[in-house]
Amino acid sequence: MAPQLRSCNLQQRWKPFSGCRPPRMVARPISQATQTLQASTEGRTAPAASSIISPADLRERVAFFNTMSRSKELFKPRLTDGPVSMYVCGVTVYDYSHIGHARVYVAFDVLYRFLTSACGYNVQYVRNFTDIDDKIITRAQQAGVDTAELTERFISEFNRDMAALNVLPPSLEPRATAFVSQMIDTISAIMSYGHAYVVEGGDVFFDVASLEGYGRLSGRAQDDNRAGERVAVDGRKRSPADFALWKAAKPGEPSWPSPWGPGRPGWHIECSTMIRELMGPVIDIHGGGRDLVFPHHENELAQSQAACGCGRDHPQPSPSSSASSSSSSFDDMQPQLHNGTDFVRYWLHNGFVNVDSEKMSKSLGNFFTIRDVLARYHPLALRWFLLAAQYRAPLNYSDKGLEEASGRLYYVTQARADVVEALRAAGPDGERAVAEAQALLPLPGPRREEQAAVSTTSPPQQQPQPTTTTTTTTTMTTTPASVASNNGRKGAATAAAVSAGSPPVGPALISEVLLALADDLNTPAAVSALSGPLKTINDLLTTKAGRKRPDRLAVLAQLHVALGTVMGLMGMELSQAPAPGSEAARTHGRLEEVGASLEQLLKELRALALVRLEMTEAQVAASIRERAEARQAKDFARSDAIRLDLASKGILLLDTPQGTTWRPGTATSD
Repeated sequence: MAPQLRSCNLQQRWKPFSGCRPPRMVARPISQATQTLQASTEGRTAPAASSIISPADLRERVAFFNTMSRSKELFKPRLTDGPVSMYVCGVTVYDYSHIGHARVYVAFDVLYRFLTSACGYNVQYVRNFTDIDDKIITRAQQAGVDTAELTERFISEFNRDMAALNVLPPSLEPRATAFVSQMIDTISAIMSYGHAYVVEGGDVFFDVASLEGYGRLSGRAQDDNRAGERVAVDGRKRSPADFALWKAAKPGEPSWPSPWGPGRPGWHIECSTMIRELMGPVIDIHGGGRDLVFPHHENELAQSQAACGCGRDHPQPSPSSSASSSSSSFDDMQPQLHNGTDFVRYWLHNGFVNVDSEKMSKSLGNFFTIRDVLARYHPLALRWFLLAAQYRAPLNYSDKGLEEASGRLYYVTQARADVVEALRAAGPDGERAVAEAQALLPLPGPRREEQAAVSTTSPPQQQPQPTTTTTTTTTMTTTPASVASNNGRKGAATAAAVSAGSPPVGPALISEVLLALADDLNTPAAVSALSGPLKTINDLLTTKAGRKRPDRLAVLAQLHVALGTVMGLMGMELSQAPAPGSEAARTHGRLEEVGASLEQLLKELRALALVRLEMTEAQVAASIRERAEARQAKDFARSDAIRLDLASKGILLLDTPQGTTWRPGTATSD
């Protein structure tokens, strides 16, 4: 059987799974891409405080820590005129997802939003489902169901979890079982280049010792490679580190025909094949958890190198044929993979979620499912908790950390709701101030129409070919129709701010957050950037001097728009923006709608706080009435005792002119 990957004429246009890199897809060698950040940013000035940093300037500052080079590198996509391609390894669908999974997909969701909404890139984001695996087969047999029924169920459950966490759907969600024939072609190509072998019984193994450079992603020497997780001990293997490309069929297991007999693909081969089939020979970003560096991503890299025949010389075109293609030259034809540019330009890996200093995992039995946590904490509180640590750093799971995240989210949401109320109370002046702020603070993004999610149930022959498929950019705020006409000129609120000499707080906040995210997705710095604006809001709403500031409405409006933009960029909004041009888009962003959404979030946060306290709203209301009666009777000792008792449970009372309310807080000791 002649493998499809043997032909590698560099002058051909790229076709899915052809094994050929098109001339315009030739990436710069990594040695050129990894310039030092100091040299590349020398002489740059900070963005002007009066405007948001431009997408062009922002793109020049984006840098990620590349696992391959073990250093922070400027992000330079392989194509200047095409989409950024990003592949993130998905879940093996045999059980509910845990908090470790949540961390992976929330982190890369923020990256996805940042690259599209802030940097202006079109992004082709692919995240797979492993729907054939030893664990799936075992669980299906235990449950007495077909593997397809089991995987269909947990794909649906995974999607429910991701929707709850505000994780945007990727461009494509391919399933491994839809690409088995292409995986067989990949294995055939690997064998043809002498990097794999068949053993008695019909299994096919990758020959690790045959490939120069194996271990360079993980930094492991060949002598360190032993059979381990998902690399079974098998006396038929030439080396314990050799891993399965094809597993011969066993009674009662799903199987597909192959040149080596019926069977099914190994775990690692699926990602190598789907990346090449759907995205091409070279992609910009490959992401996943740190636990995937070895063996999964190391083996992906080896398979892609071996299937291409890289390390061997590619056929070079004759001078005459080269002249016929004006889009390439011999200088541009960098060798693939080991001798030049790998099939992945930037490897990004998030850190572990730990419990008592141990990695959270199903194998260790110390994991908490997303469902477990969301029964007690709001999805956005969990998201805040996950983003409070930089994605590469380890994150220690604890109820205390989740309580703090929930409290912080409540505080920010309440501050935003108070700003909306103040702007609404100002009537037309407040609306004009918001319109002027929206004109001042547009968040740039790719100019494209909303695209429907790609069905993950398409049969193999219907799987879409590589395109510039992208997600919809979420527009965080939309100018109300009633005041849109004010956008073209400076209004009263803006004029007051200028005459008062006020710094433009909105652009400063958004730029600070964007620059933090550009620095290897530094979400803790992005979250910290909210502290100053929140203090400003408090001053403007609660102090005598703040309420008298002539620029008060302008500053509040800028912070209203800027906070909405930032929270949307971080995926922390309760609802997403409607499709451009839709009926809902006409009113989206109006103060009434935003205020209602914020109040709904506050209500949900309070309800879950009561769940954790094993209390009801009626019980809290009864305590508030009892305290009010004690105060009216001038029994202040009793009044204070009730307040302190509630505070010890994590319920903080707030006395306002409209009456006493409460908010969740950290429980205090007696």
